[in-house]
Amino acid sequence: MRARKGRDEAEAPGSTLHRAPRPGHGAADRGPMTPARAGSLQGSAGNDVVGRMVAAAPKVPFAARTKRTQDEVVERGDSPPTNQQKTEEGKATRSTRSGKAGATPSVKGKEKAVEEEIGNPTLAFNSGYEGDRTQSLNGAASIGFAQTATLTRAPGMSTATADAYDFWQEVTDENYQITPDSTNYRPKKSKRNWVVDGPFRPPYNDEGGNIANTADHITFNDHPGFSGGMRMTAGYFLTSYEVRFRWKVRKKQGGRFTKGEPFWESDEMVHRVTVEFDSEDPEKAAVVNATPAGNRTWNVQLPD
Repeated sequence: MRARKGRDEAEAPGSTLHRAPRPGHGAADRGPMTPARAGSLQGSAGNDVVGRMVAAAPKVPFAARTKRTQDEVVERGDSPPTNQQKTEEGKATRSTRSGKAGATPSVKGKEKAVEEEIGNPTLAFNSGYEGDRTQSLNGAASIGFAQTATLTRAPGMSTATADAYDFWQEVTDENYQITPDSTNYRPKKSKRNWVVDGPFRPPYNDEGGNIANTADHITFNDHPGFSGGMRMTAGYFLTSYEVRFRWKVRKKQGGRFTKGEPFWESDEMVHRVTVEFDSEDPEKAAVVNATPAGNRTWNVQLPD
């Protein structure tokens, strides 16, 4: 927005300027003769009248216009744009995409914090079977696994693990079940492709006691399978189940979490269950053959 001239200059806050009275209204001979008043009278009353008035007017020094602060500027509107900033030299420059002005940084080098080198963490996985040893069609059964995946920051680091790394868990599974509407006890297949597994990702919100987040490490506590509130109920029979897990780690990236590259990826860990169903004696209890994925430790090699 361009600065307004004439009338606005005569009424600027902090100035001794006054609006020039119109000729013939009894005020022409009173008050100080300022440049703004003189210019107005020249156009309406003529140079001779102005000359006489200047000679008779009291000698009042012209007050310089005071500098306004940003809060005092009126009718600013959108000019200048909000994405402009003042540099230390007082010159407006347009912001870059990162939000920093394209001028000399205002933060002195000595005052800028030195970022710690982020080293390679360690990932440890432990698992085991938890659940019933037998299953029957006419009864409920708990069939599942317990596992932990713990990411520990590199030795000697002071940066918290959650602030240093993006760490997340992915899962895929497949199972066959006999359901109440199965024909001749024929199992039905269900399969899920690889997905990011529930809450096991940044920002590591511990909604159900599933995540332990400390300065030194982050632990994912998981119970995959058909246990707890997801146990097999009467009328259903699990004949086979396979669930696979993998973990990904990278140096912390700002903004909203995404599963994009670059990242380090672990080997796949697999839990398996098989149960022999006897269609000749469907009420017979069958042995649950469970094979947990076991235990594993990786020395994570973060990509550049």
